[in-house]
Amino acid sequence: MKRWLSRRKRALVECAPISEAPPNDRAMRSALETARTIPEAAASLTTQQQFDQALARLVGQIEVPRVAAEWRVNVASIKGMKRSWKKTAAHPAILATVLAVLVMAGLTVYFLNERLHEFPGSVTAKKMLVVASNTRRAQLDPLDTDAINLGDYFFMKFQLEHFDVPMSLADLRATGARVFDDDEGHRVAQVSLAESGMQFFLYPAERPSAESAATAKKMRWRYVEDEGWSGAVEEHNGVCFMVAMRGSKEDLEPYLTSRAK
Repeated sequence: MKRWLSRRKRALVECAPISEAPPNDRAMRSALETARTIPEAAASLTTQQQFDQALARLVGQIEVPRVAAEWRVNVASIKGMKRSWKKTAAHPAILATVLAVLVMAGLTVYFLNERLHEFPGSVTAKKMLVVASNTRRAQLDPLDTDAINLGDYFFMKFQLEHFDVPMSLADLRATGARVFDDDEGHRVAQVSLAESGMQFFLYPAERPSAESAATAKKMRWRYVEDEGWSGAVEEHNGVCFMVAMRGSKEDLEPYLTSRAK
């Protein structure tokens, strides 16, 4: 057979199926058709198939031991049973993928929510809350005046213009104040009040965009929270005024609402 067929077709013929049914593989069918057109190759193929068939009948007569029969794998299990959607959903890989998607979605919602609540000067406002939580009374210059007079005080002593307190809070008593430079070199005024745990901050506002300016018109007070403190910020004449107190926004908001009335 070596002289009659190519090496590839010869290899296929040598492992040809023993049944007479045409094989599904196209290359095998081509090799068998070529072998049957050559008398010598056809005779060799017939002899091989007869031998293989006789050997198959002999093997089929061998009784399979009971122990070995129990080891055989069920053909249905080899094909695989169709999994229900509940079993598919409970697969560790599926659960891990779903968990990862949920975490990513949660982070996206969190950052979008944070972004919606940001406004020009919110980063500085949070820094002021950290300052408020760490300030000691000895760091402030002693004062004893109403908050309405603070604008004149900051202008005459530090030449700071428009550092005025809103009229709704002008009757509060200031007990200490100071002016310092923040990490960006901006002048910041800090005021402690007689009311326990409350402070004022005044600092230059960032240049607002058109969108943030429209938002500011709709909501006068804009709130921030950090370090166990809450703050409410409003802008006027290019200066941000912030009232800070220990607690949450839910504690501060009613106080400012009652003051506005």
